Amino acid sequence: MIALCLSGIGIALFFVLLSLCRQQPAAKAEEGHEATPVYLTFADKPDRILSGMDSLLEQARQVGTAAQRWRWAPLILFAGGMGLIWIDGLFDLFGYTSIVFTSGGILIWIAAFVMAIALRRKRAQAFPPRYQEVRQMLFTLRDDLRRGSTFLGHLDLSGTMLPSKVAREAHDSQNRTTQYFRDEWLNLKAKLYDGNILRLSAIERIKQRKSYWKRGRVSGKMKLKPAKLKGIDQQLKVRIAVNPQVYGIVPNARFRAGRKIGHFTIATLNTQGGIIETVATSSIEEVKSENILEVLKSAYSLLKRKVA
Repeated sequence: MIALCLSGIGIALFFVLLSLCRQQPAAKAEEGHEATPVYLTFADKPDRILSGMDSLLEQARQVGTAAQRWRWAPLILFAGGMGLIWIDGLFDLFGYTSIVFTSGGILIWIAAFVMAIALRRKRAQAFPPRYQEVRQMLFTLRDDLRRGSTFLGHLDLSGTMLPSKVAREAHDSQNRTTQYFRDEWLNLKAKLYDGNILRLSAIERIKQRKSYWKRGRVSGKMKLKPAKLKGIDQQLKVRIAVNPQVYGIVPNARFRAGRKIGHFTIATLNTQGGIIETVATSSIEEVKSENILEVLKSAYSLLKRKVA
C-alpha cells in the first residue's frame, strides 16, 4: 500500500523533475537573467587582459556544455528510485512488509532533484551583457595605449543592489525607508600613446524604496507593500591629465556643460590646471561601449596639438 501511494506521488514528481531538466530558451541568457557575478582586477597589458576575459567565457561555455550533456541524468536516477520502491511493492503482494528499498528509493529521488537543480543553475548562468561591452571597449582602446603600458582598475559585475553598495538611506514622514545604491562597476586608468593619462569611472545609481507594512483603510489588516524602484541613472566620470608638451586645452562648443553626447549629457566640465574633468549622466539602463567611447572622443575635441 505504501509503495502504491508513493508511486502516485512519484508520477507527479516525475513531471516536476522533467520541467527542471528541459533546456531553457536561449533568450533568457541573452537578457542577462540569473547572470554570473563577475569581479575582475586590471593590472596587465591589454592583450593579456583580453585573453583572460576570453578564457573565462570559454570556461563558462564548457561548464554549460557539460551540464547540457548530463541534463537527463536526474530522470534516469529518479526512475531507478521508482524501481526500488516497486520492489517493496512486490514484497507486499507476497505478504512481506519491507521499507528498506522504499527508503533507498526516496533518498535517490532527493538526490535526483538536487542534481537537477545544480545542473539547471549551471545552464542558466550567463555573463552579464556589460562583460562583452567592456571587452569591446578595451579592445578598441588598446591601440591608443603607449607601447608596453597597462590597464589598471577593476570590473565589478557582482550585482548592483547589494547591501555593501548602499550609499545612504533616508526615511520619510511615514517611516518608509528609501535606499540609494551606488555601484562603480567600471574603473579604468591608462597612459595613452600621446602622453595623456586617462581615468574613467562608470557608476550606476539606483533609488529604491524598501518594502514595508501598511494597514488597509477598509479591511484594517496589515499588508506588505513590495519594494518600488524610484529611479535609475548612469554616471560617467572622465579625467584626462593632458601632456602639456603635446597639447593645449581650448574651449569647444561641441563639448560643454549641458551638451548631449549620444545617450549621455555633460553635467559638469572643468579644464583648470591642465586637466579635463567631466561628469556625464544618462537615464539608460545599459551602457554600451560605443556610448562611453563617444564621450571620450568628444572630450578630445578640447585638445589642440601644439606646433613643434
